[in-house]
Amino acid sequence: MSSRLLKQLCELDIFTLMVFKNIYETGHANCTARELAVSAPKISRCLAALRLAFDDELFYRRQQQLKPTPLAENLYQPVCDFIHSVHRLEQQVHQSRLPSSDICIHVAVAHGLLSSLAMKLGQTNIQQQLGQIRLYPWQDDSAEKIHRGQLDLGVCLEHPEQLDLILSSLGQTMGVCVVSREDHPLWQRSPAITLEDISQYTFVYLTIKGFNERMDPMELFCQQEGIPLSQVHAVHDREEWHAHLLTMGSVAFSTPNEMALIEGMPGLRVQHLPETEVTKLHRAFSLPSYSLVEKAPSYRRYSEQQRKLLLSLVTQELYPKAEY
Repeated sequence: MSSRLLKQLCELDIFTLMVFKNIYETGHANCTARELAVSAPKISRCLAALRLAFDDELFYRRQQQLKPTPLAENLYQPVCDFIHSVHRLEQQVHQSRLPSSDICIHVAVAHGLLSSLAMKLGQTNIQQQLGQIRLYPWQDDSAEKIHRGQLDLGVCLEHPEQLDLILSSLGQTMGVCVVSREDHPLWQRSPAITLEDISQYTFVYLTIKGFNERMDPMELFCQQEGIPLSQVHAVHDREEWHAHLLTMGSVAFSTPNEMALIEGMPGLRVQHLPETEVTKLHRAFSLPSYSLVEKAPSYRRYSEQQRKLLLSLVTQELYPKAEY
């Protein structure tokens, strides 16, 4: 094949070859225009491009029809095979994007929801509906991994700067719990514990990116109200947080959905902070606000039904008292 012919063939698009196939089968340019839902001039331009590329008339008028030339007769089957291959390619791409219940969905989850969400997802009836879900802690590169397809979606506290990712607000945690050692003197004031009571003891908090990595709500509340706070310590992992509470006589906050996890930690006690005190904290500092991070619908490997169920579970963790 000459380089000139190869170049001209490469310039032909798939639609132009579909025009060739349709004219061959119908014998009419107008019928081809109607079937392909384009204008007659566009069919004429495609036919001109075909004649130029193959250096042949391809179709000639005979008895009010377009009849194929010998070259067109020889080209018909290869053109049909090529178009069929393109359709198969399209089907494979479409099928690969269809959600499947057999795949494992990879989800990155921000601190405060990971453990409690895992407990819900571990239930047999949920697994039967959702399929296999693997959870990861939300990291600095989680948004980029969603963008690259290494993760399917995420629940985060920050706002990723990936413009082609879709963010949907899920809301804030609706309560605060107090945590300390089982024999801590703070519990003598239970259940009417106040923020002023807590300020008398060492306070420890687990740093959460996008929420309190600079200052915790308790510390900010005491500053704004002019209340002396005994000591404040920031820790960076759950084990250190647990050890601090046990050995330093400290007090901490947690979200309500973490209660079951904390109750399983030896030596700790956890209870809800009264709503009046939670309101006071809200005035000083917004509590964690979560967002759903996803790719565009056409690139998702999970179904809309799976998405709705997963969102329902996350919402139940954020609003544990709500009815569903």
